[in-house]
Amino acid sequence: MKCTQVQKRLSTYQDGELDPQEEERIKGHLESCSACRVRYEGMEKIWQALGDSQEIIPDPGFYGQLVKKINESNRASFPTGFRWLFQGFSPSWATSTLLIAGILIGAFLGSLLGRSDLFPFQPSRAFQSQAASEVFSLKAFDPLPPGTLGDQYIRMASQGEGDRR
Repeated sequence: MKCTQVQKRLSTYQDGELDPQEEERIKGHLESCSACRVRYEGMEKIWQALGDSQEIIPDPGFYGQLVKKINESNRASFPTGFRWLFQGFSPSWATSTLLIAGILIGAFLGSLLGRSDLFPFQPSRAFQSQAASEVFSLKAFDPLPPGTLGDQYIRMASQGEGDRR
């Protein structure tokens, strides 16, 4: 057996949970391999030290006091005057309320900021120059190869401009 296989099985070997054949193979490996034998002896010393220690028996009221302190620490996390306010909220309800409020506030602010009379010094779209409209169109980019989707779009847009004039 390889050392890695033996070291993985040392705990089960120590507990006597292996079948007799595997137990004999590990025992033979421990006799021939000093590194695995040192590791197994270290495990044996730990178990002996743990076996010699006495069990600590708590006072009879220990568990009751522990539960009482845990419950007190949970109650102390909320201010006493506002405890009634937090008892009615579940996390999912609070999350959905905040989400709806955020959407409504965003829609309101979007419509408010989208109004043209909010910014009186901003030029309206009717007075934009031809150069400005070209910057915001596809004409500002490199020439498109003929037959591409972008080229077809530019041709359709150019025909539409001639019809409007």
